[in-house]
Amino acid sequence: MDYCGPKGIPLSEFLSWSVDDQDAALSWQQRENRRCPGCGTHPGDWNETEGGSRYAWHGEILSCPGCAEQQRMQESPQMKDPLLRGMHVHLRPGAHAECVRCRPQK
Repeated sequence: MDYCGPKGIPLSEFLSWSVDDQDAALSWQQRENRRCPGCGTHPGDWNETEGGSRYAWHGEILSCPGCAEQQRMQESPQMKDPLLRGMHVHLRPGAHAECVRCRPQK
């Protein structure tokens, strides 16, 4: 089900596949499970004995206004309140002052 569930493939359909197709799918899933959850690269990408290279990937700095806004909120004094531990900053469309959920109630 690790392969079928996330893809919405009924188990009965998967079991109707040829053994070779099932093995290929499960092998692919096993390989995908080894990907780094942080950066998404596979250990083999970096391992020369597996056909990879130490220079397989490089870092690039990208600026995202949405991520900057989330970080700004997470660093704000109001987020230092211990009662807000575990809270997440979600982006909402439009300006803060126009947001029905965010503006102070009169």
